[in-house]
Amino acid sequence: MFLVKLIPPRLLSRQARKPSGWFGRVVMSRIFNKGNAELNNFIKDLLELQEHDTVLEIGFGPGLLLSQMAQITTKGFVEGIDFSEAMVAQAQKTNKHYISQKRVKIQKGNCHNLPYGQESFDKVCTSNTIYFWGNPKEIFTEIFRVVKPNGKLVIGFREADQMKTLPLSEDVFHFYTVDDVQTFLSNAGFSHVRIEKKEGRPLVSYCAVGTKV
Repeated sequence: MFLVKLIPPRLLSRQARKPSGWFGRVVMSRIFNKGNAELNNFIKDLLELQEHDTVLEIGFGPGLLLSQMAQITTKGFVEGIDFSEAMVAQAQKTNKHYISQKRVKIQKGNCHNLPYGQESFDKVCTSNTIYFWGNPKEIFTEIFRVVKPNGKLVIGFREADQMKTLPLSEDVFHFYTVDDVQTFLSNAGFSHVRIEKKEGRPLVSYCAVGTKV
């Protein structure tokens, strides 16, 4: 994406982690919507959403995936949590219709301490956020807590070798291999963990999928 090449790497990295202000709401929303489209569609397919599902997205960005999931879970519920005020505001606009119907709920919060009860969700997902988790082991354990028995987690990400080719600051981003992410899910307690791969342009999409037995 041409726009990305114009942004200094450190500014881009910091805004990718936690979008803020006008730049976050406008510029980063545009980058996220375009750059995450293929990965978000891959996540949605792997979730195998059903109309009664309760779903949580962690780090929802501009909120397009929340809206797409709400279109499917017509008798269920979609929640989203993000620690960026700019993204909360943008996602609320994107999902205004579903929020008014009380089918989507968006809130500001931190994935280290998810504000949900034990076994609250049938499905949990997140896209391109794992790079910013200071303690992935702790966060995957917290995610495992809120997934219902037989529920599913889908983590969308780009593999370390791909990420290192992008204009990003490694003091902001933590890059992980496919094996790293698979191990995180297994160590947190998820079963039947697998990695799915989908060719794309310009980057390959990866998803780690696990089930809580």
